[in-house]
Amino acid sequence: MVKNAAAYNYCFGFYETNFIIDKQSYIFFNYNNLPHTENSAGTLLINNKINVLNFFGVSAFLLADQNGKFDFSEEIKLIQNENITIDKEYDFTYLVPPVEDYKTAIEEYNFRMDPVKLVPLQKQIKEKDNIISTLNQEKTTLQNELNSFPIKKQRLELANLEQDLIIKKLESKKLAKSLGIKMSIINPKITFIQANSAKARIQNHLSYKLGQALIANSKSILGYIRMPYVLSYIKNKHKFEQKAYEEKIKENPNLALPPLETYPDYNEALKEKECFTYKLGEALMQANKNWYGGGVYQIYIQRCA
Repeated sequence: MVKNAAAYNYCFGFYETNFIIDKQSYIFFNYNNLPHTENSAGTLLINNKINVLNFFGVSAFLLADQNGKFDFSEEIKLIQNENITIDKEYDFTYLVPPVEDYKTAIEEYNFRMDPVKLVPLQKQIKEKDNIISTLNQEKTTLQNELNSFPIKKQRLELANLEQDLIIKKLESKKLAKSLGIKMSIINPKITFIQANSAKARIQNHLSYKLGQALIANSKSILGYIRMPYVLSYIKNKHKFEQKAYEEKIKENPNLALPPLETYPDYNEALKEKECFTYKLGEALMQANKNWYGGGVYQIYIQRCA
């Protein structure tokens, strides 16, 4: 019988041949590379390749009886529940690692070390929970502020301003129609600048915004027609924003804007305050408090001249 071997599978079993061990049985290495006569589990057969090992496991031979029987599964089932005493001469159980003791030691180690390993994770979880709790509190506070009476009042005032602007735009359209001018309801191009610099804060002054609107609406007849309504809207919206800002400062003084002198572009802001746009709006405010009279047009014509 010739069987193949591999470095990881050198303990043979005999599956196809009734191999009987007797006095004429012997084992030798296949130095002549004879073809195998029975397959071996876990081996790769390559033609013309010498398949020789210099070691060999003989446990399969020791398990065989004199009749060539290698399958003792039925006998093993019969003796599974029996107490078998092994002679000390053949008792090699001391070579088997004490798996149960190792298992117990590992479990005790994990029992002691798991809480230690969990401490940093529990700390992180607690920190995240605190952050979530803080954010939820801030959310609740902001929600309460949004639902508070002053905020609702501001929203209502803003809605009234927007409604007033719609009415004035309709009146402007009606006036243009009576003059034979075609127009659509156009939103005035007004930019409310965020105060993130000294120059931006100057441009957010009412004088600058009025001057900006005067210049933008003086380029067409339609602009002249709607100019009073645009100026009125700017004035009312500016007043509303200032009032909202003052109320915020009362609630939290830390929200107050710093002095203009502290901004790096302060000198540039002073130049902006002396520009034509700012001076034009300033002159309008000083010339006539009633913007629905002829003062609006007179001031602008005089400045342009």
